[in-house]
Amino acid sequence: MQVIENLTIVTGRIVSRRPHPTLEPYDLVVLHIDGATPVEGKADLLSQFVGTELPVTVRRELLGDAQPGWTLRCRAKRIPDGAMAEPHPDEGEFATRPAGGPGSRRRGPGPS
Repeated sequence: MQVIENLTIVTGRIVSRRPHPTLEPYDLVVLHIDGATPVEGKADLLSQFVGTELPVTVRRELLGDAQPGWTLRCRAKRIPDGAMAEPHPDEGEFATRPAGGPGSRRRGPGPS
């Protein structure tokens, strides 16, 4: 099977969140995809999911207190069982926002 380098900026509403069944430091978030933007130089394999729900694997530490109803924006790649958010995003490339709230948690690189 050929792996295609791909990356897309996705934004959506968290429908559900639970620990990933096999990856300990990750959660499995079902995201209702509201928007998708291609990343320059990378194949866009996620825009086709706008308007649908997609399981997205996200490093738990990045999500903080995010829960269903919150908005999530991240860069993610298509994987066989959904999508995976970048585990160590650059500054400003990952954000969560409570439903109806003005505040957001922006995440970037952690300590080296």
